[in-house]
Amino acid sequence: MTAPLSGAQKCAILVLLLEEAQAAELLRRMDAAEVQAVGEAMLTVAEIEPALIDGVLDEFISRTRGVSALDSQGRQVRAVLSRALGTPRAERVIEQLGPPAAPRRFAGLDWLDTATIATLLADEHPQAAALVLAHLADVRAAAVLDALPLAIRGDVVTRLATMKPVAPAVIADLEADLEAKLAAQESAANEALLAGTDFTARLVKLSTNKAVLLDALAGVDADLAAEVAAQQFVFADLLGLGMKDMQLVLREADPATLAVAMKGADAALQGLIFAAMSKRAASQLQDELAEKGPMKRAEVDAAQAEICALVRRLGESGAVMMPGAAGAYV
Repeated sequence: MTAPLSGAQKCAILVLLLEEAQAAELLRRMDAAEVQAVGEAMLTVAEIEPALIDGVLDEFISRTRGVSALDSQGRQVRAVLSRALGTPRAERVIEQLGPPAAPRRFAGLDWLDTATIATLLADEHPQAAALVLAHLADVRAAAVLDALPLAIRGDVVTRLATMKPVAPAVIADLEADLEAKLAAQESAANEALLAGTDFTARLVKLSTNKAVLLDALAGVDADLAAEVAAQQFVFADLLGLGMKDMQLVLREADPATLAVAMKGADAALQGLIFAAMSKRAASQLQDELAEKGPMKRAEVDAAQAEICALVRRLGESGAVMMPGAAGAYV
């Protein structure tokens, strides 16, 4: 015996029979939980028997024969009050009437998970966060409160406990601000970064026509070409130099700049650099590194960039063999 269809399955059948625009309008009038239930039910009725579909349609027609023309969403109530009282006064009355005449505030948050709501509220004023929580169902509000940063949680709880009546216009403004903020975040999240300078630099680095590509880029944008060129050889790439090439670089490098650049080098690179020096020079550099202590990342990055620029100049002149450039020599 076939199990009877659930309400969600019957609704799913009706939605699937409608044209796309009509189905979208119907779903738009449901809340988040209803849309989820109907959406899941659609998967279970995709191959339903025609007789069951006819039964659902018969039931729908039977149930709608005695339905009043008054809509349950309160649109007629709002329209009549607005005409009778004028918009400002009508809005105050509608707010007092509550749903369905007045739309439920922050209903858009029903579509978000707890963590997303907490993130949305984390940088808002605690009073604003408390106001939003006051409009959520108890269980959901408690979950969002637990997910808020610990630094503001106590303040939000205090404001919830001491909250006074709030003007409807203030609530409406906050709701609009949060919707705009959420829309901006979603827009940014949906924008995929497909390339950029880092990606371009990697492609140029792998190309056998590196110089041609950089020259072509320089003809369009010299600054951009310099940025891409700077990424062709980074400080960690020193590990790819042969011992003789490393020794030449160390002879040409400014000792003070090298000492700063070494603060950001890993153990393997430090070992290679020390091995390319005399014991006395390596000992002096090690002592200097120990004396320097912690340094700003920007200073270290600048020193490493200077060393890399030196290596690139030596490579372009043919004085050193750049890592991965063996194919360019005949």
